Amino acid sequence: MTSLLLALQFFTIVPVHKNLPMEKRQITGMYSFFPWIGASIGAITCALLYFEWSPLMTGFGIVLLGILFSGGLHMDGFIDTSDAFFSYRDRVKRFEILDDPRVGAFGVMAVVLLIVGKVIIVAEVLATDTFHWVFVLLIPFFSRATLVMLFGLTRSAKESGLAYFFKQKMHANIVLLATACNLFVGLFVLGWLTNGMIALTFAVVFVLFICVFRNWVMKNFGGVSGDLLGASVEVSEVALWLTLLLLLS
Repeated sequence: MTSLLLALQFFTIVPVHKNLPMEKRQITGMYSFFPWIGASIGAITCALLYFEWSPLMTGFGIVLLGILFSGGLHMDGFIDTSDAFFSYRDRVKRFEILDDPRVGAFGVMAVVLLIVGKVIIVAEVLATDTFHWVFVLLIPFFSRATLVMLFGLTRSAKESGLAYFFKQKMHANIVLLATACNLFVGLFVLGWLTNGMIALTFAVVFVLFICVFRNWVMKNFGGVSGDLLGASVEVSEVALWLTLLLLLS
């Protein structure tokens, strides 16, 4: 229960006004639970499907609620990552930009393109004849599982910050095993409610995304940080929605 409360405290807007222990057991459990936080956000967002809105309006609502329930945490990481990467500076300067609370021009342009593109892609998926509500439920689940796998498989880019603290406290092997089991459950449900080809394609895209994103962060930043992990959630969601659009069109 403490691990679940920690996950809610750090990764959602749910008010958990308690001083919770943050030792290895609790931090390991927090990241093991994390994909289910995404599924919970997806489940709440599914309520939008009961309104007779246009696909574009519903798509906007899905994207908006995803940002609101996560407190904009992952979107903030995407903005900072965009500012740092597109500065084309050396690695030291990129980390200075990551730590800078101010938003630069590259971050603004990137987040506008991300949100607009995501709304359009989600709306196009909603408009297909074979759309299923489980997509709204599980895509936030898979995107959080992506973060956890990247965190467990990649070294920290710097020896400071909250992500580094969690990395030292976390039993990576246990978290990776738990996430693999979570992924199996998610893919099974996806294949059962839709069809096996979609589940198989998602599995392939998931593995490819982790490989590509991990290589990218290692090349450009030397490892992961909180901002880079947050960016992985946003980019992986776009990748999964785009995969759905290609499959269902």
